[in-house]
Amino acid sequence: MPSIKLHYFNTEGRAEIIRLIFAAGGVDFEDDRIERKNWTALKSAGVYPFDQVPVLEVDGRLIGQTGAIARFAARVAGLAGKTSIEQAMADQAADCLFNDLFEKYVAFAFYETDEKRKDDMKSKYLAETLPFFCGRLEKILQDNGGEYFTGSLTYADIALYRFIRFSKESIDLKLDSAKYPGLTGVYTRVSELPNIKKYEAAKTTSTY
Repeated sequence: MPSIKLHYFNTEGRAEIIRLIFAAGGVDFEDDRIERKNWTALKSAGVYPFDQVPVLEVDGRLIGQTGAIARFAARVAGLAGKTSIEQAMADQAADCLFNDLFEKYVAFAFYETDEKRKDDMKSKYLAETLPFFCGRLEKILQDNGGEYFTGSLTYADIALYRFIRFSKESIDLKLDSAKYPGLTGVYTRVSELPNIKKYEAAKTTSTY
């Protein structure tokens, strides 16, 4: 097993999916929590590949970009998919959750400074973005048996758990189990995984 160190702030943010994948797979790693007061100096030093975090350090080599790190973590944890088509199916769902749902939330919640525009973006997100992509993800689940995105547990299912739990706390998301039985079912199943329960119980921060 390689020596693995995750660099991120002392928050959940974009690194939490990586922590969850490692936790689910029982992979040991060092969780380096960067203090905000030290970030400017670290960034100026050009330590990280793109001057941003998360960054994963594997046997001294640095890997940037959340999606790339998540896929690496999934392979190490045995949660990337059993075949090349399963891996592609898992990537498809995970990329939707990362890029089409999570990042579009971040765009208005953290980056938009104009309050009216922020409210408009949030309204559109709740009325259009969430229903559209949740509907498509639900269909993918049902087309693959309804239990997991590829038929067996992968990091995409953990990404869905992460997104729903985050959304419950950040925007008071209430997914209709009658409308989205697959999505709500995955959330419940992942939340009951022993390693996930252990990780969540031991977590020291819930700050996003």
